[in-house]
Amino acid sequence: MELTGYILFIPIIFFIVVFHELGHFLLAKLFNIEIEEFAIGFPPRIFAKKIFSTEISLNTIPLGGYVKLPGIDKPDNGDRFSLGLSIKKILVFASGSLFNFMLTFVIITLIYIFPHKTISGDIYIQKIAPDSPAYISGLVEGDVIKEINAKEIKNIDQLISAINKTEDISSSIKIERSKKLSAFNAIQETTSLTLNIKPRKNVTQRKVVEQVNDSIKEVSLVEARTYNPDLKIGDFMTEGKLGVLINMQNMYESSETLSLKNSIQKSYQTSGLLFKNLNSLFETNQESNLESRFTGPIGIAQITNQSSKQGLQSVAELVALISFSLGIFNLIPFPPLDGGKILFEVFTLFRGGKPVPNHITYKIQLFGMLVLFSLIILVTFSDIKNIINT
Repeated sequence: MELTGYILFIPIIFFIVVFHELGHFLLAKLFNIEIEEFAIGFPPRIFAKKIFSTEISLNTIPLGGYVKLPGIDKPDNGDRFSLGLSIKKILVFASGSLFNFMLTFVIITLIYIFPHKTISGDIYIQKIAPDSPAYISGLVEGDVIKEINAKEIKNIDQLISAINKTEDISSSIKIERSKKLSAFNAIQETTSLTLNIKPRKNVTQRKVVEQVNDSIKEVSLVEARTYNPDLKIGDFMTEGKLGVLINMQNMYESSETLSLKNSIQKSYQTSGLLFKNLNSLFETNQESNLESRFTGPIGIAQITNQSSKQGLQSVAELVALISFSLGIFNLIPFPPLDGGKILFEVFTLFRGGKPVPNHITYKIQLFGMLVLFSLIILVTFSDIKNIINT
């Protein structure tokens, strides 16, 4: 067993947790809120040192951390907090996750800026939506896209970038079209064609109907099923800016470097996809359960080991994903997570600044800690079982 890859998990988690807590720390300082302790990891404590008025502590379990804010545990106005302070507290508690999202964005941007691996090949049109820009331009199924406005297209990223730059603009698209010359496709004739196409500004949806009254908003069932055979009456057919479904053939691995502007745009798109895919955690699937949707420290260590074998890019992608996941996880409205603290502050706002009594918050926090550690233990056993079974 290669220990180096597994041990790499520890500094990765340590770095992400420190960055998360740094978000709490900096925003609290911005609001002039006293910070008693900046803790990395969960107790028992290994080391502590007081710097100015803040105690910096390093604890044994590197799976979390906290910023202790004693100055805001006591109401500042008799038995009530000011509403302004409660709002500041909400922002402080949310800032850790915000820093995680920022870290994810920065790492993804850096991946695109530096030479990175990408899958290239021939991008061909698999399906064409009726009355779409692709249909109107004269494209047909099987056409291979080679250029858009004289810019070579070798991978999906280049295609998406070219389409985004030409939306609602009449552009030239160079394709290769093959024609069968024998019954078994043994002999084909390939010709190069240049067509005019005007991509849409936005993704569009048309309702599937029996009879079309408005071709912009509706599509017939017969035509819709040529694009997606699973559609039925009442469904909406979603189409991209060209109105095509694409695929790749003759694939190979290549290296690519993007400009800063394009890297930021790609990072924005990738981060958006991460947020869009969150709903998959809550979808019902008979073959899916809690253990298959989440992984614990051992599982992450195993993934880290696998990523380390594939190179720096793979490790960087993993760090970005873990940082994003930690940001989302901490926003869950459950004590003792940041989302739970935010929830208490929301209750305080609704109660006109009167906080939830300490004895109640203590019991809820204790219950939350027990549930959280039970969940970690459950998922850890699941990770061990998966390792044994593989």
